[in-house]
Amino acid sequence: MKIGFLGLGTMGAPMANNLRKSGHAVTVWNRTPARAEALVKKGAKPAASPREAVTGQEVVILCVADEKAVDSVLEGPDGVLAGLDRGAIVVDTSTAGVQSARSVEERVRAKGASFLAAPLLGSKAAAEKAQLTIVVGGAADGREKARPALRAVSARIIELDSAPKAALMKLVVNAVGGAMMTAFGEAMALAVSGGLEVEKVIETIQASSFHSPLFLMKGEQILNKDWAPRFAVALAEKDQRLVQEAAASYGAKMPVNTAVRHLLAEAIQSGRGDKDMCSVTDLFFEWAGVKR
Repeated sequence: MKIGFLGLGTMGAPMANNLRKSGHAVTVWNRTPARAEALVKKGAKPAASPREAVTGQEVVILCVADEKAVDSVLEGPDGVLAGLDRGAIVVDTSTAGVQSARSVEERVRAKGASFLAAPLLGSKAAAEKAQLTIVVGGAADGREKARPALRAVSARIIELDSAPKAALMKLVVNAVGGAMMTAFGEAMALAVSGGLEVEKVIETIQASSFHSPLFLMKGEQILNKDWAPRFAVALAEKDQRLVQEAAASYGAKMPVNTAVRHLLAEAIQSGRGDKDMCSVTDLFFEWAGVKR
């Protein structure tokens, strides 16, 4: 397939590379052109603008930070919408929220193209190994046409019948993840304050009915004081904001999520916005006066 890929960050770059390795003809664009150099050396075609990246492509994949970034890539004389071919399929893998999915779908359809919301579940490592889970929502014919591209970057595809539903599903998952990570962090600070060793806490939780791969993975980072971003606090806070916006639109009350977002905002204010989400634990340690 001829694919235009826009956004070569932590997740986008390995996804574009896997598409290339699977034999697809990939044209790449990134706001910072230097991020595209490694892929171009491997055979991807560079584009100078979003418009150039999508012209003549069968599938267009977006992988950017948030709804504002999606809009900035779509709009303007050099944007995606200006160069999009009729009959093309736009696949947004960003976590941009329900309202964005509705808005982008409307604008893409007005250009005679199809739209799929396809948010990602998984880490950088999963992206590199093409082991992501993708929740894809949209019309059945669009899902069918985009499936070869989605299979090249994922181990599992969960299909829904509308783009807003796929966007909402990702927010539901991230609401759970945010609650898990902040609860784990504050409990870890309590444990260490009382003289328990991080290793023993992780071992005990993993032996309980509350065990989780998340706790095992993030527990190792906490143990090693490794705050390098796999999923940055600032992005996590953005996702919780989108959760709250969706909850307000559907009339759902989410007091736990409100607390989670507040804690992540505190972590950002403390200078941890560009660190991994598990660094919220370090904030709890600081508040508890724990020296590690």
